Amino acid sequence: MFDAVVYIGHGSRCEEGEAQFKRFIESVKEEVASPNQEIAFLELIAPTIAETMKKLIADGAKRFLIVPVLLFSAIQHQLDIPEELRAVQRKYPFISFEISEPFGTHPYMVDLVVKRIGAEKNEKDTAIMLVGGGSSHLRPIQELQQIGKSVEQKLDIPVYTAFLQLGKPSLEETLEFLPYRYKKVYVMPYLLFTGLQLEKIEQIVFSSKDTFVICPKLEFDELMKKTLIKRMEEACDGEDVSGDDEPRQKKGGNYRGRGDSSA
Repeated sequence: MFDAVVYIGHGSRCEEGEAQFKRFIESVKEEVASPNQEIAFLELIAPTIAETMKKLIADGAKRFLIVPVLLFSAIQHQLDIPEELRAVQRKYPFISFEISEPFGTHPYMVDLVVKRIGAEKNEKDTAIMLVGGGSSHLRPIQELQQIGKSVEQKLDIPVYTAFLQLGKPSLEETLEFLPYRYKKVYVMPYLLFTGLQLEKIEQIVFSSKDTFVICPKLEFDELMKKTLIKRMEEACDGEDVSGDDEPRQKKGGNYRGRGDSSA
């Protein structure tokens, strides 16, 4: 078992976004059987990853479970976080760490999108648009599209994906043709918390035709908590992190992200 858990957020200039993140992590901590659980941020606000790790190491921690609280695996998960952790490890070579996967395409995330949209199954003359932030990496683009396909199967309503930047099609491009095909379009901001991206989506959609209904963002729902805990258990080889059950070996694919000296 790990000595400490570090939850890593992106960081936000929006105070409400930061507060939402912290409230969510506090709710997760209540479910996790570890006496040492701290947060860190990649940028913009403190504490940094190095600061949090140094604090926990001073308290005696050696084995770390690193939990990126990110929607998808892109450069932050694959490069930025491992690089910062290796920099800490060079100063403290006796430590080891395991990095869990982001939320990704877990079925709970699909259920959350369906919950947020609030559409009736097989609504006529209706479509759904999932709006992501976008990425220079292909995987986040493909995973949002995969979530869209799963939502489409559940609701039997056409689902389109669009992106604010670094992804095709753009939000503006998608808005151009959807009003001519459907009477109602549910717009679901696939974002973690309040911030500039959400404001941009609202501004663009509000300036368009009244076909569009803006749905709530993800908002760190209970389903996200369950997803994050599942990702933590996957990184622990299926061991129950709540401490309620005996350790068990997981079945199926291996989702672990190695973050030790061999990473």
